[in-house]
Order: sequence, then structure tokens, then C-alpha cells
Amino acid sequence: MPDDMTRPVPAPDVQEGGRRRRRSRYVSTLLLGATALAVTACGDDAPEQEARIFPNVAACVAEFSQEECNQAFEQSRQLHMQTAPKFDNLQACEAALGQGACTVAPMAQANGTVSNVFIPALMGFMLARALQPNPGYGYGGGYVNYGGRSYLARPIYVDREGFVRSGSSQVSRIPGGRDAFINQRAPTTVTTPVNRSGQVGRPSTTTSRGGFGSTSSRFGGGGS
Repeated sequence: MPDDMTRPVPAPDVQEGGRRRRRSRYVSTLLLGATALAVTACGDDAPEQEARIFPNVAACVAEFSQEECNQAFEQSRQLHMQTAPKFDNLQACEAALGQGACTVAPMAQANGTVSNVFIPALMGFMLARALQPNPGYGYGGGYVNYGGRSYLARPIYVDREGFVRSGSSQVSRIPGGRDAFINQRAPTTVTTPVNRSGQVGRPSTTTSRGGFGSTSSRFGGGGS
């Protein structure tokens, strides 16, 4: 009998190996899908919280201190520059938001240059009750502590259909639309989802003209 060591080694089952790899990829896809659904579900289940919308700092100081209102406005202004939808021309911006609703803003490019983009004009800021004390991190940061409570300072603007938005999220809707909001001086109370990471409002869906959750015909945009 021939020595076992001289027997040819059987070739690996390539087909079986391929099946294992396909199963591995399939399981990975299922796990990724489950994770995405879990994240979506967490966002959908965010509890509704009352938020106060202030058209300016003067309206805020009737309820909060001057220092806290100044801090909230500055945090909101900086966050607006980061998260507001950005359009590459005025016409595209006004098509989404309405005439006179946009302003120019400088934006740093990857090559080190600075160019102008168009963003929604900042129309005020809101303070939404945080679900947990300021942890020092979260979606957009912007925590304001007042009276032993933590609030989320977020920028707001109003689109041509009267929807109050913060970044790419929809917060509420103003009766009478954007013009009515411009003319009001007093704060407004709205109810909107707030999750534990600090995201306020409902993520906007994409529309045919680019929407508030995409970057069609513009340089970019974000959420708050």
C-alpha cells in the first residue's frame, strides 16, 4: 500500500467556501439592516418636549438671564453656520425657502480657498428641555444650564411653506407662514421630538428640488 504521506491532498471545496462567504455577507447585511432599523426606531420614539422659540435675544430675557440668552444665541448662530442647508446660488436657495429668505455665507473649501454659499437666514433660536443634564457631548452640543435645568440651544429658520426648521430637521409649523413669524415679537411654544443625544425635531425627507436632507444643487447641508 502506498504511504499516506504520498497521497494527493484533496482540493478545497471552492463551491462550499463560496457559499460560506455568501452566508457571511448575508448575515453581515442583516446585522447592518437591524442596526439601521434600531437607530431609526430610536429616533421615531423620541419623546415630545416643549420648546420655546425666540425671535431675538430681547424676547428671551423675559424668561432667562441676559447671559444665558446671549450664550444661547451665539451657540445657535454657530450651529446654524454648520448645519443649515447650503446652496450654490441664490436662485436655488430662494426656490426652496422663498424670496428674501436667504443670506450669503463664506465656506472653506477642501483646497484651502473660501467661497460664498447661500443659506437660510437665521430667524431666531429655540431652547428645548434636554432629556438629561449636560453630558459635555451630544448632537450639536449647545447646552445651556439655567435654574438647575439643561436646555438645548438650537437655531431656527422658516421655509416658504411655514415650516420651522433647525438644520435639516423639521420642528413645527407656524400658522400664517414665514411672514407671520417675521412680524411676531413674542416667544412661541412648540412641541417637538427631542432624543437623548440632543437631536431636536424630525429629520426632513428629500424633495424633488433637493430638499432639506440632501445636497442637490448646493454644496452641502446637515442636521441639528
